[in-house]
Amino acid sequence: MLDELQALGLLGLIVCQYLLIRGCFSIKDGINENGGSITTKIDRTADLLDEVAQLISDLADGMPGGNAEVAHTPTGPMDLLSMFFNNKMNMGQNDSHGSQKQEWEVLQADPNPQTLQTEN
Repeated sequence: MLDELQALGLLGLIVCQYLLIRGCFSIKDGINENGGSITTKIDRTADLLDEVAQLISDLADGMPGGNAEVAHTPTGPMDLLSMFFNNKMNMGQNDSHGSQKQEWEVLQADPNPQTLQTEN
């Protein structure tokens, strides 16, 4: 009985594997057909984000005391990572807890340490 259940389970896995592979090929065909429109939409969204960032930068420059850096969206994953790490490093430099000094007491070594006696 157990052998029949194992055989049936393996047959089910083989059928599911076939259907999964066939579905992946249909997804690949769909991506090839719609890939151009996805790229166009991403480029259009990036342009809109650049315009919004420029508008915010212009508004910040018009404010009294506004000394804002020019904002731009990263063009690739490496730019995104470098922007992320630069922000983290700048945040660490502005940390007020790191600039506090603490005084520690230096303890002198005991010239006559007590030794433990053991029974023989």
